[in-house]
Amino acid sequence: MRPRRVETGADPPRVRVRFGGVRGAAGEVGLVLAPAASPGPALGSVATGVYYSCAVRSAGTVACWGDNASGQSTPPAGTFTQVSTGGYHTCGLRTDGTLACWGLNASGQSMPPAGTFTQVAGGGLHTCGLNTNGTLACWGDNSYYQSTPPAGTFTQVAAGHGHTCGLNTNGTLACWGYNYWGQSTPPAGSFTQVTAGASNHTCGLKTDGTLACWGNNYYGQSTPPTGTFTQVAAGFFHSCGLNTNGMLACWGLNDYGQSTPPTGTFIEVSVAGRHGCGVKTDGTFVCWGDNSSGQVDMIFKDGF
Repeated sequence: MRPRRVETGADPPRVRVRFGGVRGAAGEVGLVLAPAASPGPALGSVATGVYYSCAVRSAGTVACWGDNASGQSTPPAGTFTQVSTGGYHTCGLRTDGTLACWGLNASGQSMPPAGTFTQVAGGGLHTCGLNTNGTLACWGDNSYYQSTPPAGTFTQVAAGHGHTCGLNTNGTLACWGYNYWGQSTPPAGSFTQVTAGASNHTCGLKTDGTLACWGNNYYGQSTPPTGTFTQVAAGFFHSCGLNTNGMLACWGLNDYGQSTPPTGTFIEVSVAGRHGCGVKTDGTFVCWGDNSSGQVDMIFKDGF
């Protein structure tokens, strides 16, 4: 199974140029991933964390840029099929199905178990992985039991700051952990994707293409627009969705322009902190929003 589009959960946070150095519109930075292919790169090829971003390069290696105070932007060597960012740690799914994590490890969130997996999801201080048999494994902080997944088989997992959600094989959602804002109480119905944000909100993509969000809604981050979508990503106090026409829509807090996505058509989006990144249909990669640590405009001189 290819990993679903999974957005990071992260702690509260403190463009378009191609890799190669051609600056585009103000506030956006872009780079070339791989040449656009149908149906596009594996979802999970882009991930945004607090003050930093990561992507799987066309050769399969991981590149990260932005804040690196905890080593979260220093990936190991090797080839990967997915990368997921947490608060200040990062995990990647290697091509052999094993996991590697790096960065902050104060709660053991960067110490994955042995075995083979099909997806990994980084949260605030915990991480979860989807085993090849469909069961879940979580590790790291368990203060709110966010690292104690239920039994059963799943097709996707999403880790937030203090809560976690999984997509059951029957299409229903299960969430566990911190629930003060109701972020761990999903609605009934059938879904194809779930994303857990860091501001205690959660969003899901229903089988009919509409969106549902629940939990903290202080800035409107849990009030999605109408219409049909193919993906949704929950960040800190904002969320973004990929419309069926390929355009992005974002809602919630917009103090750094994080809810004002660039124009164009996309195949993937990831949001966290106060910024977002997406993969366009032409294979270029763009970021927007807060750039206080270079998380949206790091340029790799050797291409991507």
